[in-house]
Amino acid sequence: MRNLTQTASQRTRRTSVRASFIGYPLVVIGYLRLVAPGRIPTPVWAPVSVFLIGLTIVGSLAIYGNARDRADLAAKHLDERQQRLRDRAWVLSYAVLSTLIGVIVGGAALYSSFVGPITIAMADLGPWLVAFALDLTILPSAALAWIEPDPPLDEVTDERALTR
Repeated sequence: MRNLTQTASQRTRRTSVRASFIGYPLVVIGYLRLVAPGRIPTPVWAPVSVFLIGLTIVGSLAIYGNARDRADLAAKHLDERQQRLRDRAWVLSYAVLSTLIGVIVGGAALYSSFVGPITIAMADLGPWLVAFALDLTILPSAALAWIEPDPPLDEVTDERALTR
C-alpha cells in the first residue's frame, strides 16, 4: 500500500527536489551578500533565513518520504523496474556530483590562472561544506524522485479504492 508521498506527481516531486537544493545555499548567499556587508539588518534577514531553511527541510523530508529505502543500493525487495530506476538514479547522482566538482575545480583553476592565488578562510568555506554534505546525502533519493515517472492512473485509482 502506498502513502501520499509515494503517489505524488512527478511535478510535485520535482518541486520538492528544487526546494531541498535551493533553500540552504540561498541562506548562505543571502547572508554573504546582504547581511555581512550591512545591506540589510539581521532582524530583517532572520525570518527569510528561517523560511529558506524550512524549505530545505520540508523538501528533504518529502524526498525521503517518496524514496523511502528504494534509493538504497542494499535494498533487496525491489522489482526489476524499481532496481533499474534506482541504478539510473545513482548514475545520475554521480554525473551531477562529477559535473559539480569539475566546474568548481575548473573555475578555481581558471581564476587562479588569470587573477592569482585563491585564499579562502575556513569561515567562508564552512557553510559551503555544510551545504555540500547535506546535498550529498540526499542526492540519490532526489535523483530517484526526479526521474521516477508518474504511476499509471488506473494503478493509483485501484490502490485508493482498496484503502477505502
